[in-house]
Amino acid sequence: MKGAWRLLRHALLVLMAAPAMAAGPLSPAGIAYLKAEQNRIDRQFVEQAASVAGVPPRVVANGMPQGPRITDTGQRVISAIEQYKAGPLSADQRARIQAADDVRKSALARAREAAAGR
Repeated sequence: MKGAWRLLRHALLVLMAAPAMAAGPLSPAGIAYLKAEQNRIDRQFVEQAASVAGVPPRVVANGMPQGPRITDTGQRVISAIEQYKAGPLSADQRARIQAADDVRKSALARAREAAAGR
């Protein structure tokens, strides 16, 4: 089952790259690059959000949507953390997690553009 989710995530990753593929589909090297960059970017976000909230990284990782969703990843992560802690985060913690999510989104957009050129 886990393999099926990885395959689905990979397929969705390719679809997410569609706006960057105006000249055509991504090459195999572009797909591999994009997948590796997304994993790296997501790991950095997980570590940063976990550090801000003082929770284990698995709590943040479990709160992130699997694949593209029409949802705010930062808000989902904040909700998962608050549920784990059984209490609200401070306004500063919420703002720092949202800022980290904004950095994550920007980095993913840059990675998509870079993948199109590979």
